[in-house]
Amino acid sequence: MNLGRNDKCWCGSGLKFKRCHLNREYEEAISKSEAIKISNKIASRECCMVPDALTHECTSKIISAHTVSKSGSLGAIADNTNHVKGLRISLPTLIKNKGILRPEKIGINQASTFKGFCSYHDNSLFSCIEDRKFIGTEPQCFALAYRAVAKEMYAKQNSSTANDFLKFADKGKSKVDQLFFQKFIADNELGVSAAIKELSDFKALLDLRLIGDQSTELSHLVISSKVPPPVMVSSIVAPTVNFNGKLIQDLADLKVVPDYVCFNSFSSDGKGYVVFSWLKDAKISRNFIETFLAIDDSRKFSALVRFFFSVAENTFFSPSWWDELSKGEQSKIEDFIMADASPYHPGSQSILVDDGTDFGEWGITSIKEINFEKRQSICIDLIK
Repeated sequence: MNLGRNDKCWCGSGLKFKRCHLNREYEEAISKSEAIKISNKIASRECCMVPDALTHECTSKIISAHTVSKSGSLGAIADNTNHVKGLRISLPTLIKNKGILRPEKIGINQASTFKGFCSYHDNSLFSCIEDRKFIGTEPQCFALAYRAVAKEMYAKQNSSTANDFLKFADKGKSKVDQLFFQKFIADNELGVSAAIKELSDFKALLDLRLIGDQSTELSHLVISSKVPPPVMVSSIVAPTVNFNGKLIQDLADLKVVPDYVCFNSFSSDGKGYVVFSWLKDAKISRNFIETFLAIDDSRKFSALVRFFFSVAENTFFSPSWWDELSKGEQSKIEDFIMADASPYHPGSQSILVDDGTDFGEWGITSIKEINFEKRQSICIDLIK
């Protein structure tokens, strides 16, 4: 690569080469203190994620809202020091661990929080799940789904801001590593931009419910147990493969409008629940759910473990449950966490397929379908 000092830099920044990557391999690497400062600034961003039509109701106070309830859920799986295990997704942690995501202990006051709602809307939208016993009503399931979508939108917007900083994080690296690093950042930026657009469109459909338009219908699957699940989560994903390992949508094609599935695992009144939610007419999402339902009940919890850890960063789990797993089982979960998290750890199409690994028992007592379309023949192999 022969560039003149005044040529446009190869990385696509728009800057001249002399102002960008010329001699970057000799520059001082980003310090941990710089990373902490930027990470804290990004994480402290405050907003209220309600639609524009409701912003006139907002109070000035933005709160650190829990996407997984602190007292009812996280407290039920915490150790005697009120800590759960989870991922700290921050620039300093990624730098310290050289890009590897490792579970660590997190206090329940900090776990699963984000500053994405004002105090008024946090109470008005989510009191039905925070202040009342969960009984699986449609409004409660909708509230869970909406909060998961809002959290993911908030996280993706923060990722876009982080990418602007990460473009300079190849200081002190070799030219080859710079090329590889900038390609990864560019691809990630493209994916994040697409995800923000797609999530915005999906959230807009849910927003209609908040402003009185009941045309958006969701289906829900409510899985119940007498005990809290040892793994708790609140997230949303556009699944690319189902539990049979079949490709069901290709997100590499940016012309594809993805189908989404929201999912929440939590505790209420001492019992445990997992709730899946999706647009009622979303056939790909329904296909995904059908392949989960086909799994034997004794294997469903292990399937959920594979799914939660392979697609959701906002996942928290019991330290005692983790300690009871074998080293091999812990290693598998760490592999799930890293799947597609970096170019060095590509995901497998068979990642959700049962390989016989047993991650413990949860004891499912009931499975309830809410607002399901009449069952019909659904093509399992949507993409050949």
